[in-house]
Amino acid sequence: MRRLVSLAEETGAEVVLVGLPVSLSGGDSAQTAEVREFARRLQGALGRGSDVQLYDERFTTRLAQAAGGSAAEDSRAAAILLEEWLESSGSGSAGR
Repeated sequence: MRRLVSLAEETGAEVVLVGLPVSLSGGDSAQTAEVREFARRLQGALGRGSDVQLYDERFTTRLAQAAGGSAAEDSRAAAILLEEWLESSGSGSAGR
């Protein structure tokens, strides 16, 4: 937790995005509850300096597998999650 807070402070992060592992039907699972609690604790540790946001991570691993590439699968899945979040928040159109 300290390392995440440190990274957010070092980079001046305004938003920290956390993948939310919901079930295929869109419902919560035990893992979803754990991630929600983690995000709550992270927000508390960050204070008002950054906003922790949760985003549905369904299918990001499968998309990363299909896309291939030389980066680690988890890194590719995280990049897909970020791209989807940027597009959904309206931030993804800048610079296009």
